[in-house]
Formats: sequence, C-alpha cells, structure tokens
Amino acid sequence: MHHAEPLAIYSLHFDRGDTESRTIPLWNPVTDARLGEQPEWIRGERSEPVAYVRGSRPSVRVSLLANHFVPASFELSAFGPSLCPAAAVNTSVRWLGPHPVSLERTAGWNTLAEPVHFNRPLPNHIGVHALELQWFAEWTDADGTPRKLFLGNSRHELFTTGAPMRQGETGAPPRGAYTPLLRWSSRWCAGLESRKDICDALLRGLPETGLRYGVPAWTVRHMLAVGGGMCGGWYQLFQQLANCQGVTLEGRTLHLLPHENPRTDEVRWEALVAIASGINQVEPSRLTRLNGRFQDSLRYPFAPDEPVELLGRVESRYAFMSGWDDGHCLNFLEDSGRLYLYDACFLTEAVELDMPLPPADGRPVRLNQESSFRRRYLHPTLPLLMGTLRANGRLWEVDLERNELGITVGTEQVPEIDIMWTR
Repeated sequence: MHHAEPLAIYSLHFDRGDTESRTIPLWNPVTDARLGEQPEWIRGERSEPVAYVRGSRPSVRVSLLANHFVPASFELSAFGPSLCPAAAVNTSVRWLGPHPVSLERTAGWNTLAEPVHFNRPLPNHIGVHALELQWFAEWTDADGTPRKLFLGNSRHELFTTGAPMRQGETGAPPRGAYTPLLRWSSRWCAGLESRKDICDALLRGLPETGLRYGVPAWTVRHMLAVGGGMCGGWYQLFQQLANCQGVTLEGRTLHLLPHENPRTDEVRWEALVAIASGINQVEPSRLTRLNGRFQDSLRYPFAPDEPVELLGRVESRYAFMSGWDDGHCLNFLEDSGRLYLYDACFLTEAVELDMPLPPADGRPVRLNQESSFRRRYLHPTLPLLMGTLRANGRLWEVDLERNELGITVGTEQVPEIDIMWTR
C-alpha cells in the first residue's frame, strides 16, 4: 500500500534470538510455523506479538517508505508511554533513537542497514504490555531551521517472561513456545517471582483457556486445535506453560500394578477410578468415560464366602487401567526442599507431598495407607479402585467390552497399593 505522507514508517522486524536480546521465538499452533519470518509489524497489514525474557533490550530492523520532499539524512526516533508501573500516567519516553539515517533513495522503500536498538530495557517483570510508538524524523535545514516530521504510529503486543526457557520439551516447538501459551502464562503470572507462585497461578488460570479434559488429543498442538485433551496432553501443556516462564517441571505417569490370583481368578486391581468431571467439564466426557452400573463395596477387605453389601450405581466415571498401556500423567515441582504435585486435569491447587521426586524407571513401588501421596492425592482424586473380585458367591469380572465393571472399593480402604512411575 502506498501512502501520501512524504515519509512513513513501513515495517518493523524484531531481532530473532541473539544472546544479548534474549528473544523468545513464537509459533503459530495452527500452521506450526514460526512467527517473525516476515516483519512482525507492517503498516496496515500485520501486527504480530513479540516476546523477550524480562529486562531485555530489543533491537528492530526498520523499513521506511519515501514518497516526496524527503531529506536524504535525518535522525530517527520513536516515542511511547513508559511501561514502568510506577511511572506517571501519560509519561512519554524516547524508546529508540535518535538514530542517524542516510536514505539510499528518496522515493520508494528503504531498509536501514543496521538494526535500531531500544534505548532502555523492557520491564524487569513478567507481563503482557501494549506499546504504541510514535515515529519521527528530525533534521536541520541548510538555513539552520530545525524540522520534525511525523512518520506514523506502530502498535505492539510485548510479552516479558520470568527467565530463559529450557529447549526441547516434549511436544514443544524446536525453540520457543506456541503463542497462546506465552500470552496466557505472561498474563496470569504478571509480577510474580517465586517458582511456586508461578505454577499456582498457572493452575488457577487453566479454566480460562476453555480447553476440556477427556477430549482424545495427546499433544499440546492437537489440544489447541480441537479444544482439549487427555491427561497425556494436559501435563505437557502445563509443563510448557511453566517453561514459558523459565520454571522446570518434571512429568511422571502413574501406573497401577495388578495382582492376579490364579487360584481364585481374582485381579486386584484393574483400574484407578475418578468420579470428578475434569477441567471445564460439567460431567465426565462422553468421548472417554465408562458409563454403566458400578458395584461399590462399602467396606474392604472381605472374604469370598462372607456376605458383602454392594451399592449399585448407574453413572459415568473415568478409569485408568492397570499396566504399562494406561496411566495418569502428573507434574511435579521441586522448590525450596519441598515437592509439589500438580494435576491439571482434576485439581485447582497444588498438593504438597512428604516424599522425594518419584523415580521414572518403572520399578514397583508399594504404598501403604500412611503414604502422603495416597492420603493427600490418591484418596481424594482417584477415590476408587476397580477389581475382579469374588463376593456373594460369584466372580465379579472387569470386562470393558461387555461393560462389566467388577467391584469398586474405596482407595483409602485398601491396605497396600502397588504402582510404578514412568516419564
């Protein structure tokens, strides 16, 4: 588009990740392409966000469009509001310049040979910032008259994050982050400092995404496309949100170990069962739930030959089947000598545990009833265990193809539970 102004700011291309600037590459989750291949801002056509680690000083390549009556040499400057929270309202600062410019041509496009550096760093805290710059050319005529020419405005969405990211996270772009995750995390965590506070804010903010639990998607990009995911996607999403702010989380998958008794044909246990609907669901997802008649035992353990009261419930629940092929994915934060568990699917608060970070080697771990993991997380969050058990003169089998759901007992009633952890 050609403009009538003698000289106008036309495009701005921000630096692409040199060490000094600490740029964070942003990616479009729909196209899986990196933003910034073209200038992030083009007058009247494009305005894409840019992201930096807090306190960074960006630089930008500037293109100008000259039409007529343009001086060959001048100084370029850009003014805009201060982004410092303590600054007075309407305080304007010189963000760039004065930068000497010598045009190669006085009609048409000119891209400056060197990038223009910001005069001051971006805010030294996490946040989302709206920066509107007013661009000017200033020079002195041959007769000594000072001149100032307005070149137009540019508007920019800037993200500042808490610390540099760790690269190569599972399901993440090669470098940087998907734009929605950077925007969400920088807004929810604005002004926060501690790693624990950042993770807590992320967990509280998740419902705002509109993403739902129980949708068959297992990667972050797929979740953003279809509007939700399974636990394997949710723990990656939470891990990447934290990584946007420089916080490293450990992901683990919890597997239940079954024990078969060939003499009685019993299997204890075949599934961990959740009755909560999950994030942004009003009932368990129709896509992944078990819907049928559950036989809940009011007590456990019981002998095969004694009468057992079973409470039949027709409802929907989630089941995480035992063995290697299924499980429930969680995140862990180690901070100040404490271990915190984050379950993005079912919980709105972190759970502090009296235990070390679980190993990820798949070795069997036996949990007794006094285990803090059982008491503080497993009992309230996955409150039932499903098993093939003998009671009241028959074998109650778990056979999902026939919609037979065995017997379910309270997790807290079981003396010992065997699990294993993997990544």
